[in-house]
Amino acid sequence: MKSLRYKIGLGYFSLLCVFLVTSVVLLYYFSQVSTSVSRILSGNVRSVVAAQYMVRALERQENALRVLLATRDTVARARIESDEQEFHRWFQIAAGSVAVPEEQPIINSIAVDYRSFVSATDSLYSLLRSARTRRGASQFHETSVQPILNKLKRSCFRLLEMNQDGIMATDQRVRQLSEDASKVVYITAVLVVLLSLGATIQFTRSVLRPAEKLTQMVRQIAQGQLDQKIESTTDDEIGELSREFNKMTERLRQYEELNIAQLIAEKKKSEAIVESMADPLIVTDQQKRLVLMNQAAKSMLHIRWDDWYNKPIDDVVQDETLGKLLGENALHHEAGKEQDALLTLVKEGKMFYFRARRTTITNERGEVQGVVTLFQDVTRFKNLDQLKSDFIAAVSHELRTPLTSLNMSLDIFSNEILGSINERQRDLLLTAKDDAERLTKLVKELLELARLESGRYKMVKQSIDVHDLVDAGLKPLRLPLREKQIGLDIHVDSAVQHIVGDEQHLSWVLTNLVSNALRYTQALGQITLDVRRENSMVRFTVEDTGRGIPPDALDSIFERFVQINHPNDSTPGGVGLGLAIARQVVEAHGGRIWVESEVGKGSRFHFTIPQAEA
Repeated sequence: MKSLRYKIGLGYFSLLCVFLVTSVVLLYYFSQVSTSVSRILSGNVRSVVAAQYMVRALERQENALRVLLATRDTVARARIESDEQEFHRWFQIAAGSVAVPEEQPIINSIAVDYRSFVSATDSLYSLLRSARTRRGASQFHETSVQPILNKLKRSCFRLLEMNQDGIMATDQRVRQLSEDASKVVYITAVLVVLLSLGATIQFTRSVLRPAEKLTQMVRQIAQGQLDQKIESTTDDEIGELSREFNKMTERLRQYEELNIAQLIAEKKKSEAIVESMADPLIVTDQQKRLVLMNQAAKSMLHIRWDDWYNKPIDDVVQDETLGKLLGENALHHEAGKEQDALLTLVKEGKMFYFRARRTTITNERGEVQGVVTLFQDVTRFKNLDQLKSDFIAAVSHELRTPLTSLNMSLDIFSNEILGSINERQRDLLLTAKDDAERLTKLVKELLELARLESGRYKMVKQSIDVHDLVDAGLKPLRLPLREKQIGLDIHVDSAVQHIVGDEQHLSWVLTNLVSNALRYTQALGQITLDVRRENSMVRFTVEDTGRGIPPDALDSIFERFVQINHPNDSTPGGVGLGLAIARQVVEAHGGRIWVESEVGKGSRFHFTIPQAEA
């Protein structure tokens, strides 16, 4: 089997061979060009320059000799000697830069002639120094010195011309080598392009076309067409992949045929279970469309037709509150999170209460695919709770009058208005007075809680000075704080001036929180009240150094009749209504209340109230 690796490797190997051959040929041509250029620079060019400077030196010596013959100037002779040294220097450069064998005879001729020229000039100097022979110096110059000088010039010019011819020949060779190298590059480029086209066509035929066909078949199978078959025409990895893909498709088709009946049965079973549920159940997808609901949900939504499937919620649900619950908030709802708010619906003139329980449907990547909403009918429990609240309110109201009379009677006996009493009788009366006051407080709290829960509480919206509110809330506790030797620190942010709310109820909340801190803080402890601004809200924090609250009780202490007692408590507290009433008051003002605590280190109660506008 010729694998794809073999085919692709063969194509790359062919291109690599062409590249290597081309590189070797180009390196050869480049080496020849480099050699020729080096020859020009090292031999011919230096010889040309040397010949030119030798001719100039000879011409300067010739001129100096004429000046010497005419003026007998000693400076001219010094110039001749300087030019002789210059000639010798350039002659040595020319002798060391012989590029071709034909140059050597000329170099030797120049050497011999120049020695003759130097000897003749020495003889001329001797004639010039003798007075008797001065007249024959000019004739000696013309007959002996000048012919040698002219011969030297001709030899230098022959050397110059020979090297110039060598430069021209080398230049022609370099041009020819460059042209040959260009032809090799062009031929190689054409060959590489042809090989690349052939390799591309072969690669497309053997790899890309089968891969595209395989991709097309995969799309069709993904659409549910499991009867597709891929023709395997190659013996490489693509062919092996096609055969394995055909086996997988066959197994999928068999699996689908085997399980389709079971899936239908399970679907019908699930629909039967949903339909048999007494509580309304609605399933929506991520596009806020209805995909499933039972008969109870149809009855709740007043749906009389069956053309509701896959329609948007707003087109089916007429109730605005219910539509908003199912549509806008459903996809952002945390799975399994319960809501305290009740949904109220009127059906056939009766009031029904439902509590929504929502669960998100997610895929394996955690993406939300839909939401299941179960409406739990809590109408019966709501009615029972209302009956209980009404009963508590009625009993509390009925107890107020006898408790008032009982407190008055105990005050009359304690103040000895009807006669004197002994110490034992006084202790009994004080104990009865404490129990009556606790019972009176309980009745007041029950009545207040019933009034808040019934919705009859009307908040008196007014601007409240924060400092006055703090003074009013702490005034009843100044004496108990001093008696128990508990310190109280008050910090009010200067940015906080006024809040909006009911001063009577908010001062009661503040008193209740500080009273609880006082009750559970040991003597010589510390209580801190901090008031600061948070955006558009004002946060009140009551912190103590008491025994703290267990972690398992932090979520329940704001419920009714929940009280955290300690075995060592000498006197019983309330019945657990204070924090429940505080939560009702704070939430009625648009704020919230919460607690932070650590056992053995104390507690921090926080609540927020909207700040008054300037």
